[in-house]
Amino acid sequence: MNTRDIMSKIQHDHITIIQEEVPVQFDNRQQTPLGFKWCNRHYEVLKPILISKTPAGHLNYLVLTDGGVFNLMMVREQETDTFCKSRWVLKYRVNDDTLAKNDSDRGTPLFPKSSGGTAFSLREGGSSMFVPLPLLNMVHYHGHLCPELAVGYRAGLIAQNELGLTRDNARDFFILAENMSSAIDALQYMTGCTVGNQSFYAYDSGKHVYYFGRSHGGPEPREALRVALINPLIDLSHVNSIEKKIMAGRAVPAEVEEYHQAIDKAVSEILNIPEESLFAKSKVSLRPPQVITGRDYAKCFLIPYSYLLSAKDGLYLTKNVLPE
Repeated sequence: MNTRDIMSKIQHDHITIIQEEVPVQFDNRQQTPLGFKWCNRHYEVLKPILISKTPAGHLNYLVLTDGGVFNLMMVREQETDTFCKSRWVLKYRVNDDTLAKNDSDRGTPLFPKSSGGTAFSLREGGSSMFVPLPLLNMVHYHGHLCPELAVGYRAGLIAQNELGLTRDNARDFFILAENMSSAIDALQYMTGCTVGNQSFYAYDSGKHVYYFGRSHGGPEPREALRVALINPLIDLSHVNSIEKKIMAGRAVPAEVEEYHQAIDKAVSEILNIPEESLFAKSKVSLRPPQVITGRDYAKCFLIPYSYLLSAKDGLYLTKNVLPE
């Protein structure tokens, strides 16, 4: 039974209600449950199927286990507190005891195999937006889902597939980006090459162009993989006026929904379009960016006290004074 069959069963209430609190093994890095114990039996999570968020802010995980499909809900005591206590409630089980352990080759996939991961529901209320699990983790890191984030995700998949770049071997690579968009957050989270560990460099020339190369071997030029966006799928100029209204707090619900639908459409197209129609790939000769060590930084003097002057456009430092 594929994902669509499972969702159809849930929609038609072909489920068994459980509503019991259970202990859950949870992978913090991947933000997904690994297993749980119920009725004196351990259920291993074979793969997550869907994740959604309730209006109250609780996370719902629909998971395929070695004993069927279940819905788990993470209930947090205070949703506004990142470090608050949480508990797990096993809400229901889908009524099918013959689920295959691997249904990835059945039915019509929501996303191409090249996109990786499993589909998840992201939007609270209204229509749902489905994204692969790795991209969902990037959404939590970045703060929201947008087309540029999806572009960075697809570019990162190319680096993983063609160069073997992963978070485990990120120190052996560097990434150079020609923009300062949301895409670089996706690439940093996905690959482990970051600005902080001096393996990610960004120069804003307004282009979705990315270079992936190996960092070892000296300062001389070497071969790097160039990935350039060639499809204008992220053009949202037709909803620019709505975006301005949303930012100003003047948009009506219908306009907000129209804007979200435009975002969802662009993201879905970016995730599903064939790689060769989205990017142009080439091998180029590139000199690795210079790594700045700690001794190259100038230290600032500590000034214990300062006067700040409030102005219309912000706060300005007007005078530094030392303690008496």
